[in-house]
Amino acid sequence: MDITYIHHDCFVVRHAGRVLLFDYPRPSHLPAQAAQMAAPLLHGADLTVFFSHGHPDHFDPNILAVTEGAATRRFVVSDDVADMFPDSLPPDAVIMEPDQTREAAGLRVSTLESNDLGVAYCIETPEKRLYFGGDLAQWDWPTLPDRARAETCRFFTAALARIAAFAPDAAFTNCDFRLDSLGGVVAFAQAVHPGLLIPMHLFGDASRLWTLPSRIAEASPPDAPDIPVFCYAAPGDSTVLE
Repeated sequence: MDITYIHHDCFVVRHAGRVLLFDYPRPSHLPAQAAQMAAPLLHGADLTVFFSHGHPDHFDPNILAVTEGAATRRFVVSDDVADMFPDSLPPDAVIMEPDQTREAAGLRVSTLESNDLGVAYCIETPEKRLYFGGDLAQWDWPTLPDRARAETCRFFTAALARIAAFAPDAAFTNCDFRLDSLGGVVAFAQAVHPGLLIPMHLFGDASRLWTLPSRIAEASPPDAPDIPVFCYAAPGDSTVLE
């Protein structure tokens, strides 16, 4: 399984002859260099496109034109995307609400409710399990009232239990350096123990990503196993999950 960083929450996953594209954003949130990196990965591909929600940093309404070079293409989208952008999707798009399970393009796809907008995905291929969080994270902004911050942490902790039970081989989850909690990425690593952790939601600034493995290790028990982290630096950086 080859995983390529494009920008922000946008990644391309190539595995067993299929290509998965996640949260391709609008041009206002996608540098030209990143779009150029994505294009050859999509051209001629057996492509499945996932959108977690309709925020502009996660969804491009022009996605049909972006993916027109694919050999085949299918779309799995959250219900808010289908509601807000029906003309941007083909009629056979798979539309998912929270807490649903559907079969799509040979994949078994389940959803969790996000605490921002849309859904997070648990995706089963015949060989691997992937988690893609969208904007599901520990959004404990210090400006929130104490009760709201406590509810945010409770919601995220409950989601972690479900994700851990899914046992993903690769997990894409948000890492926000504006928050003391980093958006819950350390708690995610400790609770879920994915085979590979892919931090995201960095708005193109990966300059501090290299500090994440040590922060996870420092917060973990001494005998806890190391959790591999994909520390990319620029669009087009890739890693392989054996």
